[in-house]
Amino acid sequence: MSPTDLLPTIPLAQTHELTTLIDHRRVQTLEKYELSILETLTQTDQVAQSYNDLVLTNMLRGKKVMHLLDQAAFNYLPGNTMVVPPNLKMMIDFPEASDANPTQCVALAIDRLQIIDTVNYLNEFYPKAEDNWSFSFSNYHFYNNEEITALIYKLVRIGFDDSRNKDILADFAVKELLLRLMQLQSLHTAERNVAVLATTTRFAHTLHYIKENIAEKISVDDLSAQAYMSKPNFYRAFKQEFGLSPIDYIIKERMRLAKRCLKNPALSITEICFKAGFSNLAYFTRMFRQLEGMTPTEYRGLCLA
Repeated sequence: MSPTDLLPTIPLAQTHELTTLIDHRRVQTLEKYELSILETLTQTDQVAQSYNDLVLTNMLRGKKVMHLLDQAAFNYLPGNTMVVPPNLKMMIDFPEASDANPTQCVALAIDRLQIIDTVNYLNEFYPKAEDNWSFSFSNYHFYNNEEITALIYKLVRIGFDDSRNKDILADFAVKELLLRLMQLQSLHTAERNVAVLATTTRFAHTLHYIKENIAEKISVDDLSAQAYMSKPNFYRAFKQEFGLSPIDYIIKERMRLAKRCLKNPALSITEICFKAGFSNLAYFTRMFRQLEGMTPTEYRGLCLA
């Protein structure tokens, strides 16, 4: 399943409700959070935007082109999530927006103290095997993750519901969302610096070992031995650290390698299957379809079109 499979259908603002054609905002204010739906109905470029609080945004429909700091511009599409730190200056293009094809984006503003309280709670009651829970406020983060997407859409449903318990439900959902984000941040940090951290951090060493041996058979027994931990403790600690099991991470890495290889027309599907560590072509095809929503052949066709 991909994040786009989870997209909720949120009705667009009625014409008589529009106060602007660029980032028209509908706001639901909860006790501790602010939830906004932003809609743009006309093509435009270089729209400046920033937030006072940390904001999670998720595209629901349409397309934006984001210009952040000194980074190359990138497309922001349905199912994508961004974590935007306070006061980050963004310039946004809406190259395809129109009445018939509007952009729609959800933005969730979270007060810094709420995040700090959640981090402190986790460190007190659910300490990690290595270092402490922490949340990065300084850099923007871009994700395409179905669990994050599902939680944001859950918050949209809560925010626009009439339930008397909506503030309680939103509080629990945001805490889970922050936990998932911290796990993703931890994973991305370890992956970006895996060669350096592998000598000092056991889970970075685990990731490095997986990447170096991706074409081989890798078991949780192998990984727990590499980490000098019992199998149950290793499995539990790895999942707590990164938000997914060791086996799920191995499959994720194999799919990542397979997708890169599929862009090379010189390699056959069978060669790619074994190169990525799958021992059975039928299983590879089934897993690829399950995770990517298409067969390897169909994916290759899209890449090479």
